[in-house]
Amino acid sequence: MDKVARFEERRTKRWILWFLAIILVLVMGFLWAFLRSFVTLSEQHTFDVLELLWEDREIITEFWQDTLSTVVTELPQWTLTLGTGFVVLFVGIWISTRRKRTIARRRMAELAKRKKNYNNTYSEVKE
Repeated sequence: MDKVARFEERRTKRWILWFLAIILVLVMGFLWAFLRSFVTLSEQHTFDVLELLWEDREIITEFWQDTLSTVVTELPQWTLTLGTGFVVLFVGIWISTRRKRTIARRRMAELAKRKKNYNNTYSEVKE
């Protein structure tokens, strides 16, 4: 039974490690795309234009479509597409692994309970 428990523990930990690594890569990719877009907008002084327009809010309320089209035009399309792809992959993986994560959580709880009971039994027998 110990071999089975060790095997299940290794298998579950390996799956959790891969899952977390993939999630970390996707989050880092999204953050990179977000920061790259922010830097590009800063270099193009888009925020300065928005700041000027924000001082007179009536301009934005009247010409909000023009303001929005200006911002969208200056956004780096490739980086935005890549960031959106990272978010879609993240959500897809999160939803598709929901059952597997529940099973892994339950399995690790059972293994921890077994290990605790085994250690308590072993320490009582040892004394």
